[in-house]
Amino acid sequence: MPTLTIDVSALKHNTHLIQKLAANAAVIAVLKNNGYGLGLVPFASFLQEEGISHFAVTELCDALALRGCGIRGHILLLTPLYEFDELIDAIQNNIELCISGPASARAAQDAAIYMNCSAVPVQLCIDTGFGRFGFSVDNVKKIQDTLETMSCLKLCGIFSHLYASACKNSSAVRKQFSSFERLCTTLTEHGVSIGMRHISSSSSLLRFPEMNLDGVRIGSAFLGRVAVRDSFGFQEVCCLRALISEIRTLPMGHNVGYGNSFRLKHPTITAVTDAGYAHGLGMKHSHFPGNHVCPILYILRRLRQSLTIRAPFARYQNRKLPVLGQICMNSTILDATGCHLQVGDTVSFPVNPVYVDSRIKRNYLISQTEPTC
Repeated sequence: MPTLTIDVSALKHNTHLIQKLAANAAVIAVLKNNGYGLGLVPFASFLQEEGISHFAVTELCDALALRGCGIRGHILLLTPLYEFDELIDAIQNNIELCISGPASARAAQDAAIYMNCSAVPVQLCIDTGFGRFGFSVDNVKKIQDTLETMSCLKLCGIFSHLYASACKNSSAVRKQFSSFERLCTTLTEHGVSIGMRHISSSSSLLRFPEMNLDGVRIGSAFLGRVAVRDSFGFQEVCCLRALISEIRTLPMGHNVGYGNSFRLKHPTITAVTDAGYAHGLGMKHSHFPGNHVCPILYILRRLRQSLTIRAPFARYQNRKLPVLGQICMNSTILDATGCHLQVGDTVSFPVNPVYVDSRIKRNYLISQTEPTC
């Protein structure tokens, strides 16, 4: 069975670099999707040991799992809750609730009254243009009216989400930031203690340090996978390790894999691994253009991206072994010509851990004597 190996030294390097770039702002570690694939609890435990005390998740079950495994710091739920039983669980475990409108405020208030709590921690979610959750940034009156109903809730923060922080044109980001700052100033002038302000993400941390405010929400940068030009020295932290299950010698012209799409140009020694796309190999995010994006521009953008895609490979003893044909569900075929591989040897694949099945074992590599990815 393949394993996802996390290089602790690289993860520490990235974490310390993020803390340095955040300067006086708190680092809020976003742990959605199984801690960006690094394993929710072990990743959070690692970050806590490195001095991170603020965490954010999108699922209540993740917040409860963190509390149950000894995460002591602030845990913010980035999505609103409405179910009474879920709100009770969140309050009992000191989870900071997301207030995205009057309805979520009423639901949290009712649960707080039932629990006889007078200071349940909450944060305001503001929509500055993303269109997902939150009060409209322009509707100050609705925000103020909602705040007046929150007698049992304690406001400890306010946040929004940037939707174009990795785009070359920064005008949308600056417009969002400006409107968010203006709202924060207005609320403060009306006597509202808004607590921690945060809007910045991994990309904006690198591009717009002036937007750090009181906190920065970081996810992919911990992994060393940033969507903008990296001039800071982030390191990729993980690889998928797989066993060689078969060695064969195939003649020139032999088909390899599905689709009749790849034939060997010369006699080749092939190695079959026990990892495939079911384990995360070859998987990537695909942007659906939607109904209002110019299809020609979308196609041109995808063509340009295709020119920069690296051919998939595995690594064995610092040697790259190209992938032959299409990646299968549970196996991948490699060109092992000239490489002294044997059945049972281990190769490693660069992989985005977000796509690695949560059932795959996560191995945090601490020993300096073992090879890293």
